[in-house]
Amino acid sequence: MNQIAVVTSGKGGAGKSTVTAGLGYALSRMNDRVLLIDADAGLRSLDLMLGVAGSTMYDLADVFAGHCEPVRAIYPSPVFQNVFVLPAPIQLEEMCSAAEMNSLCRGLAAYYDRIIIDCPAGLGKGFETAVAAADRALVVSTPDMVCARDAQIVARLLEEHNLPSHLIINRLRPAKVMDGSMPDVDEIIDTAGIQLLGIIPEDEEVAVANANGRPLPADCHAAICFGNIAKRFMGTQVPLARLEKM
Repeated sequence: MNQIAVVTSGKGGAGKSTVTAGLGYALSRMNDRVLLIDADAGLRSLDLMLGVAGSTMYDLADVFAGHCEPVRAIYPSPVFQNVFVLPAPIQLEEMCSAAEMNSLCRGLAAYYDRIIIDCPAGLGKGFETAVAAADRALVVSTPDMVCARDAQIVARLLEEHNLPSHLIINRLRPAKVMDGSMPDVDEIIDTAGIQLLGIIPEDEEVAVANANGRPLPADCHAAICFGNIAKRFMGTQVPLARLEKM
């Protein structure tokens, strides 16, 4: 099927939600109808990034509690055309089970070209729930060895779930790599032990866009990299740019 992806990481702060939103927007620009499911209960942020935070009435917990049909908890982004979001519960204990997540996603797959699940950081019940419906996984790591080592642990668990995975390195600072104060890309890839799908550079435009619930400027470095990642995600052969090789 290869239609449902989960975005995960071994530790918090790697930028999973940023990658989820950025990839979703890039796929929508390729004419895909994309649903983003926020499974990070208690720390939800996709509704803010997609500009729907002020208009949500229902979330994932309401769907499984029977308070509403799934369609009533799914909100179209006013700033990302063809991107929709299903917000996470506010309380961690309200998160659904793995079987419920799988059933929901399989039902919703008939209405969307792509479904991307924003997984909570780390391992445990939240991780098991988020990966239950996925056909593939994207593991996000920042360019530091601690995060890369945690990504390796996540990759092994994904392998146990028979989920193919790819690595996205987030917030790369080329100048720091060049002066030797940060590990280079090859070190991160070797430590994580996952094939690289793409790299997102450190770009203040990302923080500004996320904080204001609006898309990245199309010509900023991060947006261009997300576009390339989306093409690779869809199976198109796109060479790594100079920045991504660094």
